[in-house]
Amino acid sequence: MGHRGAGVKGRGRAALVAAAVAVAVAGLAGPVGAAGGTGLDLPPGGTRTEALTVSSQAGIAAEFAVTTSAAAFGHRALQHLDLALAGHTAHAPDSAPAISRRVHAVLRPHADALARFVAFVALSPAWEDAGHELTERLVPALRPDDLDAARAMLIGSIGVADPDRDPAVAALEDYRRALQALVAAAAPLAARMAMQRDHDRIGGPDHGGKDDRRFRQLVAQFGETLADVSVYIPSSPPELFRPRVPPPEKVFDVALLWDDHDNEWHRIAADVPVEDIFRDVFIATGKRPTPGQLKYLAGTYGQIGVRRGTIEAIADVLDGAAPESPVRLALARSPDGEALRAALAERWRLSARYVYDAAFRAAMLRTVDEVRQGLVEQAGPAAADLRRLDDLLGRFGLTLDSQWAAAVPPSVGTLKVTAWFSDDPRTKFTSIWRFDKEEVRIDIDQGRATGVRRGNVVQTEGSIPGRNCIATDVRTFAPDGRLSFSASYRCVRENGVVEVSNRVGLGTWEVVGDDARPSSPVQQPAANRRSR
Repeated sequence: MGHRGAGVKGRGRAALVAAAVAVAVAGLAGPVGAAGGTGLDLPPGGTRTEALTVSSQAGIAAEFAVTTSAAAFGHRALQHLDLALAGHTAHAPDSAPAISRRVHAVLRPHADALARFVAFVALSPAWEDAGHELTERLVPALRPDDLDAARAMLIGSIGVADPDRDPAVAALEDYRRALQALVAAAAPLAARMAMQRDHDRIGGPDHGGKDDRRFRQLVAQFGETLADVSVYIPSSPPELFRPRVPPPEKVFDVALLWDDHDNEWHRIAADVPVEDIFRDVFIATGKRPTPGQLKYLAGTYGQIGVRRGTIEAIADVLDGAAPESPVRLALARSPDGEALRAALAERWRLSARYVYDAAFRAAMLRTVDEVRQGLVEQAGPAAADLRRLDDLLGRFGLTLDSQWAAAVPPSVGTLKVTAWFSDDPRTKFTSIWRFDKEEVRIDIDQGRATGVRRGNVVQTEGSIPGRNCIATDVRTFAPDGRLSFSASYRCVRENGVVEVSNRVGLGTWEVVGDDARPSSPVQQPAANRRSR
């Protein structure tokens, strides 16, 4: 569930849990009373509303610090449970390892959410930055039912009259009390943060509007309709604004990102989780992303999703392998295997760094390649694991260095391709294909095209010279010098009619020099066709 740390025992542990609850409750009462009292100290020339606002913000900051401490305590309580589970074998030596893995699996969402939140607030302790993470990500992940399920697993494996005397069960109950303290602190805090954000909104009759330069800029950039369609509430980071109530028209349901440095708004699709991008970039790089960076990343969210899916799938393969499996053996033999195992223990951080840190992503793939080469060396016993890993890599469009080294056709080189349609085998088309790993350039007799290689499959798209047509082609290169392809042609005629035709064909390929050039189509005589 996380890195194991030193635990606490007996009365000391119970005292710490009680102290955490007391601190959380005290934190709730103090700032609220201060904000709602009658003895406010007004700044020189200030108003009561300004004093209330300052007091409210200070109160929220204090409550958020208390809640952050409660989250850190909950994280430590889970680490203590890790230690207790490690000693669980003494009570049930046969089933303990399996039970421990099941408990870890049930509580993994808790551990990941707590560890990620604690790491995030260590970088940015301001509630304006991390408040969304607390209310929308952390608290929903801490499901009390998970604790009930974990307790039932532990008690079922122990079989003793007084299960609460078992260290693992006691540690689980300590975590339950820590979780209750955290949730108790977070609930009223969430309400106060929501009130403050509503106060800091853009638009509306009683705040912002034409008196706010950001609102005026919003009108200047996107018009009055978008500016007036909703009141916009700050999220996390506070430069990000979302409609208080999503408008019914999809075109107006957007997120708005304010760039104070450039005095401009960035418009972002509403379904892009900018809050998560902000958090993960911060965690991955240790630096607060700028509005311009967030806008760029929001525009590449599809690619972000692919990267996240890739690393999650790879982590599942490596982390889920049986202890004596070929995968675990290859991981143990890898020079960077220990670092990879440490990264797998923090999946939330691993995902963030793989997605947003290019240097880390490259290093991670090199280590995965070491594991793959270890599977290749094990040969027969590892064949199934190697096939599963290669299928996974192919599904996400990845080719590792060891795969390129054994690639057919070669990863870098020039091929002469001769192809024909299955319904017209007499007409041969010759083209030159220049491979540079994933990138492919194709020279044909009257033009050029480009393609993308995935394994031994190349996908291309291009226009046909002299014709108002777009052609797409998927070509599979076999190791024996043969190939097959399917092509689709979409042509617009002079009368505006769109015609679509699909054709399939076969061909051959051979490695040639880089100075090779394509030739015009050649139609073989019928006798030549029979001789084949």
